[in-house]
Amino acid sequence: MTDDSRAMAIEGVRFFGEMSASISHEIKNVLAIINENAGLLQDMVMMIEKGMPLSPERLSGLAQSIIRQVNRGDRIVKGMNRFAHSADHPTETVDIGEAIHFISMLAARLIAMKGEAPQIDVPDAPVTAVINRFFLEDLVWTCLCRAMDARAPDQTVCIVAEKVENAARIRFCGLSGDFLANEAGLPSPRETMVAGLLGIQLKADREKGEIGLILP
Repeated sequence: MTDDSRAMAIEGVRFFGEMSASISHEIKNVLAIINENAGLLQDMVMMIEKGMPLSPERLSGLAQSIIRQVNRGDRIVKGMNRFAHSADHPTETVDIGEAIHFISMLAARLIAMKGEAPQIDVPDAPVTAVINRFFLEDLVWTCLCRAMDARAPDQTVCIVAEKVENAARIRFCGLSGDFLANEAGLPSPRETMVAGLLGIQLKADREKGEIGLILP
C-alpha cells in the first residue's frame, strides 16, 4: 500500500467514524425517549389496576409519541444505510445538489451543535459529476465545517451548486474574508489530499468570502 492510499484509507475510516458516532447518538436519543414512554405506560397500567380513571386520550397521546419516535428512528437508520452504500462504487454519476442535501441531513446533529443550518441553493435541473460519492461527501462535510467556523457576523452560510462550462461548482458563501486570510491551514493537507484524489480544484476566495470547489 502506498503512502497516499494509506492516508486515504485512514481518512475514509475517520469520516465514516465521525458520521457513525453522530448517527448512533441520535439512535440512542430515540431509544431513550421510547424507554421513557414505556415507563409512563407502566405507570398508567398501575393506575388502572388501582381503579383510577384514565382517559383514552392519554393513552392515544402516548401511542402517538412512540410512533413518532419509531418513525424518526426509521429515518435515521435509512440515512445510515444510504451513507454506508456511498462507498459501493469507485466512481458513479452523482447529483451534486442531492449529495449536498443528503450530507446536510445526515450531519444535522453536528450542524446544530455549530449553530444555524446552512441555506442550500441548487438549480432545478440536476448538476452532475462522475466522481467517488463517498469522498465527495467527505469533502463537502469538511468544507461545510470550515465555512460554519468562518461564518461572517449576521450571515448564514449558503451552499450553492451550479454548472460552469464543462464542470460543476460548489460554493460555500457568507464567510468572513478576514478569517480566510488568517486561516493559513486552508486548504489543509487533509482537504488537499481528498480534493486531489477526486480531481477537484479547491480554493478559498477572501474577497468573495467563499470556499469554492470545481468538480471535473
